[in-house]
Amino acid sequence: MAITDFDPIPLETNWRDYRQQPASWANSLLVHLAILAAIALPYVLEPVARRVKPQSPVTTLYFSGPFHLSVESKGGGGGGQREPLPASRGIIPPFSQEPLASPSAHPLANPVIPVQASILGPPELRLPEMSGADVWGLPDGAPGPPSNGEGCCSGIGQGQGPGVGRDKGPGYGPGPGGAGPFSVGEGGVTAPIAIYRPEPPYTEQARKAKLTGVVTLAIVVDAQGNPRDIRVTRSLGMGLDEKAVETVNTWKFKPAMRNGVPVPVSVLVEITFRLF
Repeated sequence: MAITDFDPIPLETNWRDYRQQPASWANSLLVHLAILAAIALPYVLEPVARRVKPQSPVTTLYFSGPFHLSVESKGGGGGGQREPLPASRGIIPPFSQEPLASPSAHPLANPVIPVQASILGPPELRLPEMSGADVWGLPDGAPGPPSNGEGCCSGIGQGQGPGVGRDKGPGYGPGPGGAGPFSVGEGGVTAPIAIYRPEPPYTEQARKAKLTGVVTLAIVVDAQGNPRDIRVTRSLGMGLDEKAVETVNTWKFKPAMRNGVPVPVSVLVEITFRLF
């Protein structure tokens, strides 16, 4: 077989299909960047994945009690002046944080200095036992002649102290101390209803330390539905106690009721702080 001559192909024609194309360089660059991003992504996301995030705290209200927070907030009252007759029936006087005169079933006709009789308790507290006959006495006392009762230390009743009742103290009701708050279920007292209850936030210090646990607060929901006398009974630390108190102080309740009248009640608030 003979080799025939052929015309040479110009060099320009041979390399025409292999010249650098801008579009190819761009596509190659994008592919390499995507590969590098895929390799580096786990290292970038790992700290984020390990970051501990707080969940919304869980708040629980307990109404068993009472939780006596101070002398001014305890329930109770006594009274009497060692009279032979039992305490006579009447109404209880207004409440005051600083009673100046004890109630008496024998009011003075012309006192030298007229002073409003009162018993220890929240001034805003209004009870059914405060309405009726215009004479001081024991609401379930004996009908008949006025009598301060067989107790002692001024006041009205069979107890001790300048209050009204059968126990000890300057207030009204069972137990030592002053008046209120009540306990839910005590004498038909209904439970308060939380109508505004934001959750307390986590502190950054507690989150970094991965601190979880429970903060317990004893509070009084007053007759206007506002929390007061907030006290930490179980502490967690790292600022979570303060956040719990600060947040619960903003809560708003529909107040507890007793015989159709708003009354203060003791409430225990349990706040559980959790982390993912």
